[in-house]
Amino acid sequence: MNVTRRSFFSVALTGLGLALSACTGGMAPQDDTTQGEKDDAVVYDRGTAAEPADVTVLMVGDILVHPSVWRSGERADGTRNYDHLFEHVAADIAAADIAMLDQETLLGGDELGLSGYPVFNGPQEIGDAEVAAGFDVALHANNHALDKGMAGIEAELAFWREKHPQMTVTGMADSQEAADVVPVLERSGHKIAILNYATNTNGIPLPEPWAVRMISEEQIAADVEAARAAGAEAIVACPHWGTEYAAAPDAEQLKWGQVLADAGADVIIGDHPHVMQPFEVLTSADGREVPVFWSTGNFVSGQDRKDSMVGSIARVTLSFSADGVRVGECRLTPLVTNKAGATNLTTYKLIDYTEELAAGNGIRNDAGCSDFTRQWCVDFCSERLGEAFDPATCELVWTS
Repeated sequence: MNVTRRSFFSVALTGLGLALSACTGGMAPQDDTTQGEKDDAVVYDRGTAAEPADVTVLMVGDILVHPSVWRSGERADGTRNYDHLFEHVAADIAAADIAMLDQETLLGGDELGLSGYPVFNGPQEIGDAEVAAGFDVALHANNHALDKGMAGIEAELAFWREKHPQMTVTGMADSQEAADVVPVLERSGHKIAILNYATNTNGIPLPEPWAVRMISEEQIAADVEAARAAGAEAIVACPHWGTEYAAAPDAEQLKWGQVLADAGADVIIGDHPHVMQPFEVLTSADGREVPVFWSTGNFVSGQDRKDSMVGSIARVTLSFSADGVRVGECRLTPLVTNKAGATNLTTYKLIDYTEELAAGNGIRNDAGCSDFTRQWCVDFCSERLGEAFDPATCELVWTS
């Protein structure tokens, strides 16, 4: 196994689906104007630009619906609205050709009872806000996918199919038929596969082998083959992996990162640790440069750690030409969750965050967090991401 890595952070490291479409039987992705053809994979067409073309793929990290998150959207008239969670990144989401989020916790709705850690279930109005913000893909292969058993999976998938059939939901399934579908989205005339995997389910046994897309070499190989057969020109892999709160990738991440690269992934964007981890570039067995965002961290949560307040947007430009696809550019844009109560629970880009906002962030009331400031966030990013991070622009930029 080729394990060549190019590091973009200062700390030296040693070592190192479902494929859900939108589920067959009612949740096939569709555009406002164009429904792509199906061939073992769902195709969602949002453009017809001629070659060569660039396609931008964006991903934000864990949507962790703690009670404080769902309560932030409750209104006096009994309704809920969560547009405030995404309002400060909405322009970035809208600008991407494919915008993805990691739906860390279930949106099973009120009938299953709203609950927080360790067995989560959130209100489905959060899904309404995600669609309104412009997200196209909800990644759901993760350790909380079975928190409410098959009932939770069925309830959430029914919500997406009925209310937002244009959203592609990946990583969990309510039938073998749905699990067999590998999602392939079409943009500007080019097809991109999204592969999503979990590494554990918090010890909860799978009620069916297809309920959650679990990572394995056999599953990865089969999904890549299916994606290529469906015409995918690029593969974006989104594993849910690693050790919670770890500053750098663990042995499991290093192993699966190389397996995914060697199998044909063009870029890897990971989640689960709840903190931002470094950006690196692997070399695949066939000599390609494969960028890896080891963890984008949290997008929003009720957690009580300073490092869990700093997440990121992973942004990738896929450049298509007659020679094939290459990753032309990667950007990592740090984010800050602002826990300030009510609709002031929201997430900002670090570049837009201020010391005044930081002074009012409720994280400062948690043990060991009284020194939380904007400058602390900048220093944290510089330490975590290394010299490639520009404190002035608050971004890390890599070009091939």
